[in-house]
Amino acid sequence: MQDFLTVREVADRLKLGYRTVLDLINYGKLEAYLISNKYRISESAYLRYLDSTKVNINDRVSSVY
Repeated sequence: MQDFLTVREVADRLKLGYRTVLDLINYGKLEAYLISNKYRISESAYLRYLDSTKVNINDRVSSVY
């Protein structure tokens, strides 16, 4: 069984606003389930989102020059 996070829990972990997390869900950047009219984010979806935002500093430096 997967663990699920609330929008508030994700916002707290990422130090983002509640509305920002809702926007991520609505834009399709963060996968969520709608259960009893409330969004729930699986731990694996949360980790996938984090992984998708990872910055490779070598790529960023070479593109600047």
